[in-house]
Amino acid sequence: MKQVSLIFIAITGLLISCYKPYDADINTDKKVLVVNGTITNEKASYKVQLTYAMPFDSSGAGIPVTSAKIYITDNPGNIYFFRELGNGFYASDSLLFTGIPGNTYTLHITTPGGDRYESDPQKLFPGVHADSIYGEFGFQETLSRISGLYELTHGANILIDIKNQADTLPHFLIKADNVIQYIYTVCPPFSECSIYYCWQTINATPDINLTGEGFSLNNASVTKHELCFIDDNLYCIGLTYDHGVSTTEYNKYMVHHRIIYLKQFTLNNETYLYYKRMNEQLRSDGKLFDPIAVQLSGNIRCVTDPDKQAFGFFEASSVIYSAYTLDFRNLNNNQPALMKTPYILPPKPYGCLVNEIPLFWIL
Repeated sequence: MKQVSLIFIAITGLLISCYKPYDADINTDKKVLVVNGTITNEKASYKVQLTYAMPFDSSGAGIPVTSAKIYITDNPGNIYFFRELGNGFYASDSLLFTGIPGNTYTLHITTPGGDRYESDPQKLFPGVHADSIYGEFGFQETLSRISGLYELTHGANILIDIKNQADTLPHFLIKADNVIQYIYTVCPPFSECSIYYCWQTINATPDINLTGEGFSLNNASVTKHELCFIDDNLYCIGLTYDHGVSTTEYNKYMVHHRIIYLKQFTLNNETYLYYKRMNEQLRSDGKLFDPIAVQLSGNIRCVTDPDKQAFGFFEASSVIYSAYTLDFRNLNNNQPALMKTPYILPPKPYGCLVNEIPLFWIL
């Protein structure tokens, strides 16, 4: 027994001697530039946001950086300038600049103080279309909007298959929104009835949804990758409207149709690793060796003063948009049926039209 006690004391001593509290060396008095910008292959005005990070002991948002100069260069030698929108946002001209898959892009920033920053060059990969998107019945724990408690819910796992048609298959970041349609009728006394065509948008992928783990090292196809889970409840809890204007009242309505809107981003290796590290931090459980926020480095550096820190990421990713109706009534091989539909977004996330069928509406 004495020998066992001595061994226990020795092991305890080793554990204590190996423990070293982490103390991030961060000077909160210095301004740290934070950059957030993305370009794609779509014909659109791309946005770059610049802020100065607030000290860690502050509860406020970042300070917008105004009067900066921003432009993007590509490997063929083109230069694309951004104009200032205000509140730290800068935008490109959609008529002059559209990302071209295969090209490499670099972001350049000059702050009002004269500091110059650059991103690492980012290659814009071509978009890859999914081979099939389908649903399978299943269960998932979801947060009830009525009780506020987690409950086991029946519904559909939405899955994606992408076949490999080259030596390597890039990674994908996929975002999904579930738009629920509901209809109700209001018949005032001595007046004609009005039909209310209402909808609500729910973020179906609150977490970062990445495919696979072996960028450029594995040539396997993406098979049965789960995009999101959609419940098959007959009823939804929706806002009530008064002549098309939302009230603060919620009621139970029968679901008319569900539309799933997908945005599939094709990532280069650096962007994938950045999202992967971000996802690891968001999913960390507070264990001893979990990653911490200061370990998430971006791809922005100060070229005039290498000692100056910068956070954030400049991303170049192709995007493919698609939309599907999800049908729990008319099954496909005893599974929920998904049918492709035009990608027409609702005019706003939540809304209602009276006696007027919205353009995106599924009859």
